Amino acid sequence: MLLGMAIYFNFFTHHYLYDFRYLLTGLVLICFNNARVWYSTGETTRRWMPVSLSFILIGLFIWLGENIATFFGAWKYAHQHSGWQAVKMQKLGSWTLMCIVSYIIVAELKFFKVSSRLPVASSLLNAETDKL
Repeated sequence: MLLGMAIYFNFFTHHYLYDFRYLLTGLVLICFNNARVWYSTGETTRRWMPVSLSFILIGLFIWLGENIATFFGAWKYAHQHSGWQAVKMQKLGSWTLMCIVSYIIVAELKFFKVSSRLPVASSLLNAETDKL
């Protein structure tokens, strides 16, 4: 949770303070070193990949989509007003880190949702076992 907060904080402060993006990326690689994501492609075989790689791939596809959108004029960044240029590679890192923040927020919300149900569920279970 602290890592997610630090990443989120860095999105707002990197314009005024030092940009900790590379340090935060290193911490992400350390924290998610052994974590895996399981997936299937419609087959019955389930496969896995490191979570860090999945974050990078998601960031890459967002960055590619951003390049396509700016190419067709959906919006322009300051460096694109004189003619189209690819979106800077730093955005790839930003999108990857934003994926991680989103992942952490969803995981925390799911944990909060489950943990908020536990006292109610356990009290119902105790009430049922007391009747026996």
